[in-house]
Amino acid sequence: MSSALIFGGSGKCARHITRLLVSSSYTVHSIIRSPSQTSELESLGAKPIVQSIEESSIDDFVSTIKSTNPSVVIWAAGAGGGNPERTKSVDQEGAIKCFDSIAKAGTCKRFIIISALDVRDRESKPEPEWYNDNDRQSSDRVWGAIGPYMHAKFAADRNLVTQNGRRGLEYTIVRPGRLTEDKARGTVAAGKVHLGEAVSREDVAHVVVACIKNDGTKGMAFDVVGGDTPVEQAIAEVVKTHADTFAGRY
Repeated sequence: MSSALIFGGSGKCARHITRLLVSSSYTVHSIIRSPSQTSELESLGAKPIVQSIEESSIDDFVSTIKSTNPSVVIWAAGAGGGNPERTKSVDQEGAIKCFDSIAKAGTCKRFIIISALDVRDRESKPEPEWYNDNDRQSSDRVWGAIGPYMHAKFAADRNLVTQNGRRGLEYTIVRPGRLTEDKARGTVAAGKVHLGEAVSREDVAHVVVACIKNDGTKGMAFDVVGGDTPVEQAIAEVVKTHADTFAGRY
């Protein structure tokens, strides 16, 4: 039976991912911060593991990975962006610790991380060529409002890509835009997209599960917003056109 280990399992996207994977006969192990979150995760069919991302060492995570023996590891954790210090501790340092832990454990290569739309080096790399004036305004607004979060995500993603020669992970970086609590539409726009359209967390979960099923997404980073293309078709098109939206921007 296939299995997954989710970092940040109590998050809203992670709960949707859990439900989808459990319904597909996956065993889902879920790393959560507080014992109070256990019963809710169990009700979704997950096997909760109470473990602090901030306080755990690489060897602590290696032990967890080895004991759960997942076929895929999913990073869905985040500090929420409110506290810059915690954002750096979780979204940047915690994520990098996760990358190193997977590599050191040596039992699983497949890894999917939920990042964010427009994460890039805005200072020294070219702007995406498909951006229009609305995209530029949206980019300025988001980076101005949640700069520490965007910088933390960028540092983590850059580390994942540039250090993968030594880690050898089969990673996919999913980069959703503004998230909503709306019900899944089952459709998205993926790849080289514009920035304005929001996307539901449930649809992002469907994208993550579609990536697990599509080996062509390995080694890719792509953007996801609301749209009209069925999820699996949208992901297949990203793979076909190799629409990597992080390449050349880190």
